[in-house]
Amino acid sequence: MSKMQGWSDTPLTDKGVEDLKKTGEYLKNTHFDALYSSDLKRAMDTAKILESKNEVSKLNLKTSRNFREIFFGSFEGLNNIDTWKDIGRNYGINNQNNIIKKYSIDFARNAMKDADPFHYAENADELNTRMNDGFRQLLRENEIDSRILVVTHGTFIKTMMLKFYDKDMDPADAYPENGSVLKANLSNDGIKILEFNIKGS
Repeated sequence: MSKMQGWSDTPLTDKGVEDLKKTGEYLKNTHFDALYSSDLKRAMDTAKILESKNEVSKLNLKTSRNFREIFFGSFEGLNNIDTWKDIGRNYGINNQNNIIKKYSIDFARNAMKDADPFHYAENADELNTRMNDGFRQLLRENEIDSRILVVTHGTFIKTMMLKFYDKDMDPADAYPENGSVLKANLSNDGIKILEFNIKGS
């Protein structure tokens, strides 16, 4: 059953670890100047696997809540499909991707917060602030032209794709495969996504 995980922290699965070992092999000869991850344990464990496989970098992991998964508030741990059916009912829509298609990813975030009985879930402004704080942190703490490895989460990446990718993308295609790599350029002018869903063999 697909559950909304968010900030609820659970260990990596055995399959997840195996996928990440393949990602580590794919990246093992890529030099990185810095390594960041979300401060959730599953992301930190992911970063440690990738760091252990890398043969050309000396990295000290930095963690930041800026790169955490989206916070789903009172919906954390609930069934993903059923939750979005309930949220979409007010708009005559039965799933998250169709809400995004008809309106936007920001609208979906706000709709979730509005539907949360305690209004704990992150809305668009809260998420956008946190995401931009993360980008500014990377720029502030690293030299120009640094190559930085950032470990974050699926819905965080999906949000990046829908907000910053310069090609039209169906929301259903914007969620990354487990252990995949997104490549982007970040500057003071903004972020440009170059490649998505890169997988090691």
